[in-house]
Formats: sequence, structure tokens, C-alpha cells
Amino acid sequence: MTSHIETLVQQLDGKADESYDARAELIWIGADAIPTVINGLSSLGGFGQLTAIEVFEEVGDPRCGPALIGLLDSNNPTVRDGRPWP
Repeated sequence: MTSHIETLVQQLDGKADESYDARAELIWIGADAIPTVINGLSSLGGFGQLTAIEVFEEVGDPRCGPALIGLLDSNNPTVRDGRPWP
């Protein structure tokens, strides 16, 4: 069975409203959500990964560091940059 946090992570790749709501809830959950977000990164597309970066940034948990370093190898140049907008 998929946990609520896993469902939220999957929604990071959804439509803008769904993704925004999932992002906000993951930030509200905070550090407890971070391991699941990290584990779900590889299943997310570029948009979802960018949104996960925003969650990491807002939560500020040091466990995000290795995951962020791993995203530097992304095929998506925007994900490598870590900013959704120039």
C-alpha cells in the first residue's frame, strides 16, 4: 500500500495545481517527508524533480545534500541548475 507521503511525491509530477498542493503539504510535513521524497526522485520527471528541489530548499534538511548532488547528473539542464525559472 502506498503511504500518503509517497502519493504526495508522485503528485509532484502532476498538473500545476496538484503539484503545488503536494509541494505545500510536503513542506508542512517537513523533515519526516524527506526520506520518501529522496527515494522517489528517480521516478519523477523534470518538473517533479524541480518541485522536489523546492521542497528540499524549504525544509532545509541536511539529508537532502546527497540527493541534490545526484541531480547534478540529470539529463535535464534546468534540473541540473536547480532553478525552475531563469
